[in-house]
Amino acid sequence: MPTDDGPTRKTPEDTAYAANWRTVLLVDAAIGAVAAAVGVLLLFKLPTLGGLLLSGGVVYDMVVVRRARRWARLRKDAGLKNR
Repeated sequence: MPTDDGPTRKTPEDTAYAANWRTVLLVDAAIGAVAAAVGVLLLFKLPTLGGLLLSGGVVYDMVVVRRARRWARLRKDAGLKNR
């Protein structure tokens, strides 16, 4: 009798193998860029909040770049094209 363990869980790395992996990263990077841009604008009115948003957006984009490199390596190891 076969057992069904239910749906398989997807890991964040599963998206690296998707056809639209670059689009996912682009949208993710846009979120960080918008946060940083809003932070720059808020620096003049609310410096504390603006600084937090600016630094948070920059750090977020740095994490996206790190993820892009990891996904590219995973795709290369799997024999998939990175372009």
